[in-house]
Amino acid sequence: MKRNFFKTTCLLLAACGLVNCTGNYEDYNKDPYAIYKADPAILLPTMIDGISYIQQNDSQMIDQMVGSLGGYYTLSNRWGGQNFDTFNASDGWNATPYNTMYEDIYANFFDISKSTNASGHFYAVASLVRAAVMMRVADMYGAIPYSQVKEGSFYVAYDTCEDVYKHLLEDMKAASSVLNDYATQFPGSKPLGNGDALFGGDYAGWVRYANSLILRLAIRIGNQQAAEEACQRAGGLIETNAQNAMMNPGVQGNPFQLACTSWGDLRVNASIVDYMTGYNDPRREKYFQKVGDKYVGMRAGTAKFNKGEVTAMYSSLNLVSTDPIPVFLAAETNFLRAEMAVRGWTVEKSAQDYYEAGIRLSMEQYGISAEAANAYLNDDTKTPADHKNDPRGASQNYTRKTKITVKWNDGDTEEKKLERIITQKWIANYMMGLEAWAEFRRTGYPELNPAIDNLSNGVISDNFKGMRRLRYPFTEKNLNKANYDAAVAAMGGVDNESVDLFWAKK
Repeated sequence: MKRNFFKTTCLLLAACGLVNCTGNYEDYNKDPYAIYKADPAILLPTMIDGISYIQQNDSQMIDQMVGSLGGYYTLSNRWGGQNFDTFNASDGWNATPYNTMYEDIYANFFDISKSTNASGHFYAVASLVRAAVMMRVADMYGAIPYSQVKEGSFYVAYDTCEDVYKHLLEDMKAASSVLNDYATQFPGSKPLGNGDALFGGDYAGWVRYANSLILRLAIRIGNQQAAEEACQRAGGLIETNAQNAMMNPGVQGNPFQLACTSWGDLRVNASIVDYMTGYNDPRREKYFQKVGDKYVGMRAGTAKFNKGEVTAMYSSLNLVSTDPIPVFLAAETNFLRAEMAVRGWTVEKSAQDYYEAGIRLSMEQYGISAEAANAYLNDDTKTPADHKNDPRGASQNYTRKTKITVKWNDGDTEEKKLERIITQKWIANYMMGLEAWAEFRRTGYPELNPAIDNLSNGVISDNFKGMRRLRYPFTEKNLNKANYDAAVAAMGGVDNESVDLFWAKK
């Protein structure tokens, strides 16, 4: 694990050299060529990084360590023995996602707010990014300070869990509308240019991402009206693989690949390997590297092991340095609408149509043939595999309870249909660990292999359900005590990893 102290500087320099200006730019910014402290085009790249970190240390501490709870990858290093997957992360590690994301977002957000008078397209991008990143924070911790945060004052009252998501939804909608207006009026304009690692400055892409994120959020909190409206919003949803939101790693390189190959700190999780092996999923060769002649996943949540030994035993993620990181995929858009259909919400097609479209899009994304996709979709016998014959012995094995198949069956119960949808969405959303963890807590699916060693000292009673949230940073207890105490009281009076968020399956 290493820290790149030049993260912000590198991003700023990249943005300075690559911003595109248009003939209509002066309508939105008085001097498009000036470089000054609060130039949004210079400040936004650091904010965008928080959507899915490219900076290697931030990625490891947030998207990899906490993201490992989503069942895609396993931490193949024990560091000091305090880890998220054994439910005993240190105070410092526990505080890192919260503090890092607040620091990366808010200083820049308030500078952009001042320089734009809190209006226009730059402010809309900043507002959307703020909401996207703070949704990740809320998904991890629960109630957080959001609507009351002011410049120079982070230690303010918390919004309740429910109110956080209401404010996020409002900000996403407002940003989507402003950006859609701009993209419609100036379709060739790319004010952020290559300083935008997510869409290369294409505001139409940001609009689709905003609308798709609204859909994701609405389904997370069970807001039928917001979900149905998201499907009809101007600018549309992410519908094709060409529209996928993928974070370009640039010169820093893919941080997951770095953690796998240079540091030996990540291996493929047994859960995703077992599911895909059971289904004989043709995407396995795209996702994983083989050990010998097979794919071997590593169980998470073991207290002690030798890093050098396990890295040779288990499959690595199949990545190269230039691979982008998925943020939102067209496949997910379809799985979200499939869930809406199952719940009886208004959508244009059937749950089966959306479900099968999601799988086909994922297969297409990874270059799998239509024939192989059809065979996969029509299989009603294969089920997720048990974890057995582990290189470290029988203590690592696990007998899986679920017998969920791939082929859609309209005669199934609503709950079984939901399991099928979430299972396939989980496979398609490979690498998005924090999102997978949130969906596991919301639905109970897929059946992740439980932690082997529970070092929570009785805080977590169920190894399968695992951590339900992160406890608040010690800095909040020390520096924002009155507001922290009020937030904890509103969540039931306990601040630990066993507390379910309001949208989680109990």
